[in-house]
Amino acid sequence: MENYFENAKTIKECEKYLTTGCSKFDALLQGGISTRGITQFYGAASTGKTQLALQLCLTVQLPETEGGFAAGAVYICTESVFPSRRLQELIQKLEITKKYEINGDSVFVEHISTTRELEICLLHRIPILMSAQKIGLIVVDSIAAPYRIEDWKDESNNRAKSLRTIGQQLHKLCKNDICVICINQVTATVYSNVLNDNLSVKPALGTTWLSMITNSIEFYRLDSLRYACIKLSSHLSERTVSFEIQGSGLKAVN
Repeated sequence: MENYFENAKTIKECEKYLTTGCSKFDALLQGGISTRGITQFYGAASTGKTQLALQLCLTVQLPETEGGFAAGAVYICTESVFPSRRLQELIQKLEITKKYEINGDSVFVEHISTTRELEICLLHRIPILMSAQKIGLIVVDSIAAPYRIEDWKDESNNRAKSLRTIGQQLHKLCKNDICVICINQVTATVYSNVLNDNLSVKPALGTTWLSMITNSIEFYRLDSLRYACIKLSSHLSERTVSFEIQGSGLKAVN
């Protein structure tokens, strides 16, 4: 029993975390975004998923003494144009990025639309980039879009095979001390009874994809506040933090 706890402590100490740029958010995650496995952000539109991902593209460039990896980021867009204007606003307004003169030159953007292009990007282009440039963060925004656009008809086995290929490659890449963030869309189910209607939201892509996930964080809105809730984790209990999105980035609130 003593050896078990010693080993668990050693694994925890060896694990690397990327700061979110917000101390309260880092506290929720017990250090920040882990490099162990795939971290999934899911939720409805305009809940803050992409905002946090953009912020991480800048914090990953910070020196390790500030919670960064002194490395670049790869941002894979699958359903919309990369929000470069918002990234530039964060560069100008985040205090810590101004202090260390962080810019967008180390954020490498890929636009893809099909599952085949996504596989080529992850299995071939990113490893080539990594041989020439230190990368500390990979973002896929969103993982569901290519699978929803394509007409799989009765080819559910091929879809599952593709998801496993993508997931296995992302796990392989994160072994290089890289944070892997996959932003996911959601599906909604209404449960009706005599008293009320209950709306349940869950991440898209089903059990095949869910089996690949190490940490899953749900983003949602209630009134004027946004919330992030840890729903699935290998080392964290379920907990929630409320936050606001300001010009200077994502900030947790009491």
